Amino acid sequence: MARKKEKKVVLLTGASGGIGTAIAELLLSKEYTVYGTTRNLNSAAKAAYNQLQLDVQEDSSVKECVQEVMKKEGKIDILINNAGYALCGALKDLSMNLLKDSFETNLFGVHRMVQEVIPIMIKQGRGRIINIGTFGGRLGLPFQGIYSATKAALAVYSDALKIESLRDNIKVSILEPGDIKTDFHAGRKYSEGFENDPDALKAVEIMRKDEQNGIKPEIVAKLALKVIKARRPKPRYILGFKYYFLGTLMRLLPYTLHSFVIRLLYSVPKKRN
Repeated sequence: MARKKEKKVVLLTGASGGIGTAIAELLLSKEYTVYGTTRNLNSAAKAAYNQLQLDVQEDSSVKECVQEVMKKEGKIDILINNAGYALCGALKDLSMNLLKDSFETNLFGVHRMVQEVIPIMIKQGRGRIINIGTFGGRLGLPFQGIYSATKAALAVYSDALKIESLRDNIKVSILEPGDIKTDFHAGRKYSEGFENDPDALKAVEIMRKDEQNGIKPEIVAKLALKVIKARRPKPRYILGFKYYFLGTLMRLLPYTLHSFVIRLLYSVPKKRN
């Protein structure tokens, strides 16, 4: 009698909506054992996959979450770091507390997860880590500059982690999608007085509309599955022809023209009105 194939165990942060929910549901349908996390279990919608409470900003919360998965499954095959949010406002208006909070979630939270999970993967002799970044990490998005900075840092972090982890048979990639049609806008945080800056309001509204017309999160989920299955996954994956084109332009154009294009895209005037 053929032995039943053992299911792979996935730990996914930020699974309460958008890209996270799409990835969790797709992997569950493909016979993975999925543990999706959320900051508030009480307000989370019921899901078919396993749900765990997690605050990536808290060391103890990360440790307890990973220990819970290990207690139930005895292994973690795949870690997907998706938790994150956008901080909006002119850089001059962002307090240090807001900056620190953004980096705590978008970068340091990833590091906390990595530090807890990688020793497990090393002991197992294998593992996969997928970080969810954004094409915006390749740009200095006006009035969303700190979000770009956190995701740029995450991309370089992922590149280094990939190289370091090869010796332990742990494969690391980052997905860099462009605009995705999700509820991401609802989770944005803002600088004090943001509503009094018409240029900032206009730029973020353009971003919101671009997201409304963006690709479905299910497409990102399909890419995540492809990366999980790949024998030799690439370090970075840009998602969408439009963003491949923009990425090529960024490499070819001088920076002055590159920044001019970004300014036009988000209607940022040369002079304050």
